Amino acid sequence: MKKLILLLLFIPLMSFGQRDIIEVDYVINSDKSVSFNYKKNHPGSYFLIIKFNSLNNTRANSFKRVVNSASGSLMKLKPINPDESIGFQYSSRYYEGNLNSKIDYDYPYILPFDKGKTNFVNELYSLENAYLKKDLPKNWKSYSFEFKNPEIVRAIRKGIVVEIINKFKSKSDKVYSYHSEKNSIEIEHKDGSIASYKGFGNNQINVKIGQLVFPQTKLGELAKYDSRETYRLYLSLYSFKTIEGKSLNNIKSSDIEINYITPKFYINGDIKELKNRERFEVDYNEDVLFKEMRRREIKRYKSSNN
Repeated sequence: MKKLILLLLFIPLMSFGQRDIIEVDYVINSDKSVSFNYKKNHPGSYFLIIKFNSLNNTRANSFKRVVNSASGSLMKLKPINPDESIGFQYSSRYYEGNLNSKIDYDYPYILPFDKGKTNFVNELYSLENAYLKKDLPKNWKSYSFEFKNPEIVRAIRKGIVVEIINKFKSKSDKVYSYHSEKNSIEIEHKDGSIASYKGFGNNQINVKIGQLVFPQTKLGELAKYDSRETYRLYLSLYSFKTIEGKSLNNIKSSDIEINYITPKFYINGDIKELKNRERFEVDYNEDVLFKEMRRREIKRYKSSNN
């Protein structure tokens, strides 16, 4: 049987400079100082830069900061001469992700399925090289998990749902070696890393944009991959950082790259990396499960699972 190939390079899309994601405004106070604030209309971290094109009666440099909350204050300009107003012109821009965040490469992730589930893992670097006929991105790492049933997918770490794609129907008409039409979820973690889960069934996603999830939270159910009785999850982790030699002081979109992460999972009491074709069993203990949860979150989790 002939197998079809629809190519996809697993590079998350970076949305630089999109309008309306972050709105910056200011208020002139009674003491003639100027307070800058922001409103963020999409969950997840963004690196915000405010540049002043002209300034009078105040001192300020370009402002830059990662913003996580939905809204907040940024800075305040104070007048040198308190009897006169401040004159200023500014522009703002922003970039997706918690740029150059300190990634915890030894974090103990939990495998994304029900406890006790066993299977094999596949590393995708050889598959990508064969189909794309080109060099893979630096630090490339991605995995696939294949099942004969529509397995439930669970979160590997506490985080915020920052992206959902839910528009593709199962490709059950032909046999595909590879195709890109996969429903997906992206979750940002505390350290700025992002987990990408791909392979959900249409309308089989159980979380929403902006939702806080915990390890083992049900994310959704896998779709049939093609006409065979095969269900696949594709999992990768990454972060955003500036390319070597570039600082955050005066960056542009071409100065930012994706940093792929090789995660470590809790397996048989150890924290270790997955190896190609290694058989695994999903397991965890309370130290791993509750590692980033607050006390009230742990209490709520225990009460809901009694």
